[in-house]
Amino acid sequence: MDLLVRGGVKVTTASVASDGSLTIVCSRGVKLLADAPLVEVADGDFDIIVLPGGIKGAECFRDSTLLVETVRQFHLSGRIVAAICAAPATVLVPHNLFPIGNMTGFPALKEHIPAEQWQDKRVVWDPRVNLLTSRGPGTSIDFALKMIDLLVGREKAYEVASQLVMAAGIYNYYEA
Repeated sequence: MDLLVRGGVKVTTASVASDGSLTIVCSRGVKLLADAPLVEVADGDFDIIVLPGGIKGAECFRDSTLLVETVRQFHLSGRIVAAICAAPATVLVPHNLFPIGNMTGFPALKEHIPAEQWQDKRVVWDPRVNLLTSRGPGTSIDFALKMIDLLVGREKAYEVASQLVMAAGIYNYYEA
């Protein structure tokens, strides 16, 4: 979220909790406070929906009829769907949301993604279906920079990347 905000993207976080709770407990116990329950913002005019990783969260997303339908509507309307870590294998594949989209995800869940769709890359952008996926925590910066590229432009993504003091040689976003 931080990198998206640095890139000038307005971010709205939503909770899928059926009781309307705004508190989100992440897979390692980190607590976040959502801006709104998903039910209040699902029909909003957003350019992208992002499904963060973590198996517990991904399972919660998978089991949320509203979230799955929201992702489906984003896809059908040509908007960007982004998913990282466990979310591609746990949410997108079981609901057949992207039957032809190339994707990646958490390596330990590779067998849950059809072989013809799996891409062994840190970040996969499939412009045919407006699907962006990434592997996990170690690729989250690449993932966020690609979102900035898609939403704001490559120059802004490069500007944000240049402020991150990343180790030399690991990733040069501007040349990717």
